[in-house]
Amino acid sequence: MTRPGRPGPAAGPGTGPLAVRVVRRDPDPDGVALAVAVALGVTAGGAVAWLGRPPVGPVLLGGVTGLAAVLLVGGRRLARRRPLLAGGLVLVALAGAGGAVAGLRVAGLRAALLPRLAGRAAVVVDATIAEEPGASRFGARQVVLSVRRVEAGGTAWRTRERATVFLPDAAGRLGVGDRLRLGALPARARRSSRLGRAPPAVLRRPVVLALARPAPGPLRGSDAIRAGMRRQAAASLPAERAGLLRGMALGDTSGMPPDLQAAFRAAGLGHLVAVSGSNLAVVLGAGLGLAALLGLGRPVLACLGVLMVLGFVVLTRWEPSVLRAGVMAGLVLAGVASGRGPGGRRALCLAVALLLLADPGLAEALGFQLSVAATAGVLWVGPLAARALPGSLPAKARLAVGVTLGAQAGAAPVVALSLGEGSLAGLPANVLALPLATGPMLLGVLAALAAPVAPPVAVLACHLAEPFLAALIAVARWAGRLPGTAMPLTGPARAAPALAVAAALALARHRARTLDARQSLDAPGR
Repeated sequence: MTRPGRPGPAAGPGTGPLAVRVVRRDPDPDGVALAVAVALGVTAGGAVAWLGRPPVGPVLLGGVTGLAAVLLVGGRRLARRRPLLAGGLVLVALAGAGGAVAGLRVAGLRAALLPRLAGRAAVVVDATIAEEPGASRFGARQVVLSVRRVEAGGTAWRTRERATVFLPDAAGRLGVGDRLRLGALPARARRSSRLGRAPPAVLRRPVVLALARPAPGPLRGSDAIRAGMRRQAAASLPAERAGLLRGMALGDTSGMPPDLQAAFRAAGLGHLVAVSGSNLAVVLGAGLGLAALLGLGRPVLACLGVLMVLGFVVLTRWEPSVLRAGVMAGLVLAGVASGRGPGGRRALCLAVALLLLADPGLAEALGFQLSVAATAGVLWVGPLAARALPGSLPAKARLAVGVTLGAQAGAAPVVALSLGEGSLAGLPANVLALPLATGPMLLGVLAALAAPVAPPVAVLACHLAEPFLAALIAVARWAGRLPGTAMPLTGPARAAPALAVAAALALARHRARTLDARQSLDAPGR
């Protein structure tokens, strides 16, 4: 099968236009069906489990296991004779697996210890910091803990759950992997999520009793890189540009002034300071491009790419968008090594299915939703938008604008439905900003890697990035003042961006078909 976006070989005279039309059809409806089946299973399984039904997770898991056994015994024969039935059984199995993992997750949340101890007495917990501490509006750092032991009233329990704590005093010296022993008052979180993405318990009035750093390893190395980046950027650049560089390279926005963060959000450029697939693509493109120039073979390039993906995921603290991009890149790299593998569209669908089965809580993460929606927009809507643009534009310009339109078409409905916000400034801001963003992303990662071992190289990278950073700040502040920025959407109005995107897609598809028909008539020999 010809990969999407690439022209297929012509079978003979007069078959060129027909070949183009076939290639432009979506070749991976099965991949979309797999991802949708898992997502629906996760959603339904979590909802049913919260209703207090009998152990939904184990029941579904047993059913899926039985169905998998049937497919293993007669799967090939069934696929040859009745492919639709075989495909339907696979979708049922995946939906059941999604429901099972979601049900088991909910069962674990309902059995969590700390919410049941809320309001009773003070506890002492032993825990590990599970996520990079984030800023809160109270001036403290919000820390998500993975709790392994709880003591209360002379009794100790082993547990495995997550809790949130706000630590104002130790904010600057805490990192992922640090082990804490602290005393606190457990309480139920005001905003918890059904699948546990937001922890159900919060620890109030915390007192840190002990703190231990993780053993030397990848986490300690990434901590040194992040700390070196903070120091070098602050010493080489003005404060707001240093904070922006850290955000674009590592997703660390703690150094960005609040007004600058607000300007980027209002302009629809917040994704530039939240590490995502674009950051990983820039790093992989540069690293593998240099390796290819050295004459390395495909298997070596694929192994090197996987190592780069793993290192970037650890360095950026496994943000949901980076996880999506990392799994997707791993699937594509496996195809590079073997000579066969999924294209971009199918890789996205498989990555979504695998990640939701591994961590159903990702379904509730806005960063994951936006990353998937924007990537889908780039892969499906981007080529269509580029085809619908005037042919007088250069091909590269049409492709760049098409990619931007596709990402906006995917992300805008998600933002409207989740946050109740809409913006007309996002499109012009992204058209201007995206060409400027590649340089700081790559130079920022270079500065971070060089800071602990080669400070002069890090200084040079920071200074080379400074003109791009200044231009991006100017674009964000300009776009943030445009009319129609950050429009509040309530009630049914939240669906307006989705309806607008659907209407625009219908028009773009009609225009693209019209242009294709004209090109077919104007083709030589007709």
